[in-house]
Amino acid sequence: MEELRIPRKEQFSNRLLKKIVKAVAAVFILFSTSVFAITPQEIQRITIKPEQNVFFTNQELKYVLEIPEIQPHFVQTQLQENMKEGVIFVSSRRMEYFTNDNQTGTRIEFWFTFKDAGIGTIPPLIVRINGRTYYLKFENVQIYENPKTIAPRLVVELDSTKTIYPSAENSKRRTETFNSAATKPIDVIVYVQYAVQIKQFGYEIPRDSIFEEVERYDMVSGKLRSNEFSQEKIPLARFKWTPLKDGKYSLPNIRAVATAYSGRNLELGLPECSVNVSKNTNSEEVNKTDDDFSMFAYALSEPVDVEGLKEINVITEADYYKIAALRCDERRSFGPSPSIRKQRIAMEQKVGIAVSRDEPSIPLCHTLTILFVLFTAFSIVFFIFKKKLFAVIAACLAVTFGSLSLIMGVLVLERHAVVKGGSISPIPENSALSSTAVTAGTCVRIKEETAQWYYIEYHENGGWIKKEELILVE
Repeated sequence: MEELRIPRKEQFSNRLLKKIVKAVAAVFILFSTSVFAITPQEIQRITIKPEQNVFFTNQELKYVLEIPEIQPHFVQTQLQENMKEGVIFVSSRRMEYFTNDNQTGTRIEFWFTFKDAGIGTIPPLIVRINGRTYYLKFENVQIYENPKTIAPRLVVELDSTKTIYPSAENSKRRTETFNSAATKPIDVIVYVQYAVQIKQFGYEIPRDSIFEEVERYDMVSGKLRSNEFSQEKIPLARFKWTPLKDGKYSLPNIRAVATAYSGRNLELGLPECSVNVSKNTNSEEVNKTDDDFSMFAYALSEPVDVEGLKEINVITEADYYKIAALRCDERRSFGPSPSIRKQRIAMEQKVGIAVSRDEPSIPLCHTLTILFVLFTAFSIVFFIFKKKLFAVIAACLAVTFGSLSLIMGVLVLERHAVVKGGSISPIPENSALSSTAVTAGTCVRIKEETAQWYYIEYHENGGWIKKEELILVE
């Protein structure tokens, strides 16, 4: 009987000890989550912030959620299914983080991509902490077109009161209008956006008008801007435009050839705008003197000052193929071909490329190799027949032709290509941020390749570029 009581006491003690441990654990959890954690109201005010400052289409955008004083294993998250079309969730990562005052918390990182430019919105994130549900907002962001695909554009400002942008983004947008009066000067300022360089700039005198160029800015001189993306409008030139008759006018024909962030050269024109010019009711303007009419006649009959204009050459992709074809012809010609080289240099200058290295001649390389073999054979034959002097001369010539053929062989085996445009990236991935824009028309050396990418040398830099952006020189 005494033996049975001992186990019962032990069982009772064990059960009591387990209850005490559970109670202590519950009190600890309750204390840690209710006393040290932030309040539910503070959690609900947390927003999920983007980490970058500038965002582009089809590139990964990182958002960060930080919840202080809450351990990661207490936090559960869920994205809503009603995300806007074109918003793609890529991945997420959860971790513990530490603040400067040694407090811990939960950090969750999200990656998304946006297919379309505009305001990027994401539905609130569903967050559950200790059984309570919160809806935390993602901050809205402005998404810009990817610099690899965005095209430069000209913007015009009239009398500092109306700014007109191209309507290519929405072809159904109505044509802009501007009202003025005959003989009243209109101040015209032309800007460029999304361009790193202006290669050419010119204009035509509009009909029935006095058109005076007041100022040209640094950008028109061919100054190269930074490759870092900016939506800033850069001024090109300012004009004074005076329509001399009432009626309907279009904007003056002002053209430019600009280099995009992708390295492509594109011809640009002013956006569409209908300028409605009414009769000037000012008596001083209506009652003109003979001198005014003689000035008017002079304005209409005076030939255009060609020094103030620059011829605009339309640069197309066919020009880059022409450069590549001429380089191929150089490789196949026997030795340097002055006529082909002259044509190639002219084409490179047309697209704004500095004259680059000449192509090695494949037939010349083969000829040097054949001469090396022949004189090597002659030296052996002369040595056999004990013609030492001839053997030495043949051997020297063999060494000379062998060295030249070796040098030419190395040059011929190098793979070259002409760039149509684009940027080089540090890694062969579409999501990689472009590091350097490559000027279209440049001849580059290919070092490596993957299924869709080439690794090229460009000046002092190297990087990966998509295969479709290159024209091989073979």
